Amino acid sequence: MTTALYSCCALSGGLEITANSVSLWLKAVCYLNKYEVDFKGGLFYFQDGEPSTFAPMAGDVIIYTADNKNVHSVGEITEGERLTLTLWFSRDPSHDEDAKLLLSLSEFTLNMSNGAIPLYFPVRASKNMYWFPPEEASIFLSGFDICYARLHVLGFEISASDKESYLPPSDSSRYMKLLEKPLHLVRGDELLEWEFVSILHALQVVNFYYWKASESETAEVKGSSINVIPFSKSLRQKIDFLKAAALNDLQSAETTFGHLTHGRKNFQQSFDWISFSAMIFEWQTYICNLQKDMLTSLPHWQTYQAIFSLP
Repeated sequence: MTTALYSCCALSGGLEITANSVSLWLKAVCYLNKYEVDFKGGLFYFQDGEPSTFAPMAGDVIIYTADNKNVHSVGEITEGERLTLTLWFSRDPSHDEDAKLLLSLSEFTLNMSNGAIPLYFPVRASKNMYWFPPEEASIFLSGFDICYARLHVLGFEISASDKESYLPPSDSSRYMKLLEKPLHLVRGDELLEWEFVSILHALQVVNFYYWKASESETAEVKGSSINVIPFSKSLRQKIDFLKAAALNDLQSAETTFGHLTHGRKNFQQSFDWISFSAMIFEWQTYICNLQKDMLTSLPHWQTYQAIFSLP
């Protein structure tokens, strides 16, 4: 059995992805938020069978055969956002995602210069993976960059390392390319001089900080110190231009990722750059170990053409 994995964020008006290919076997929908709390409407209906209507709780999963025996629909969402993780299971080997991932990992390790371990992992995917809704990713006229949205609700902004003097964001695609280049993190009116490879690298370190820093109140910076500097009014304008381009639909971005701040308010209030800087070096150690584990496992994965082993 092979698995194809997709994610779906359903906004007002309702959104349902339906696949009718004969190669599909089972479909699973995992609900990431709660009916009547995070959204209203958007109930799941089966044409036949029991239950005919499903009102989900966060963590609930519906699994059903992906054929005409389970004709279904989703009602209109009248308020909020309905977040789901959707998976399709297939018996068709051509849909095996493990083989594609193994090929990508193999090429990635072969292309590393002098065996150097990158500061971020994995490599960035296509822009459609980071923009919501994905169909707007080619023009960037609406929606938002998911990575920037997550950083924003956690209190961070981005300053591009690109030295060019850019104008207000009349061409959003130009600004979005800056997120794939080296950049700096900003919080309040201070900029961290440490340069991140891309916004994905910055987001990974921020998530690592919130994951690990709370475990230790006395984290110490390892290695060279990292400077934090105040920035000028002109730099603030550039930061705001980039933010406007990345978060065209700011309200939707804050609503979608606002749950990230729940339970972290006090932790955010006690934020300091020293402990955050310590996490940058901790992240480097963590990612090096992860990379070594992957390289050790890669020959086994290639032999059996599978990432996961079942007893």
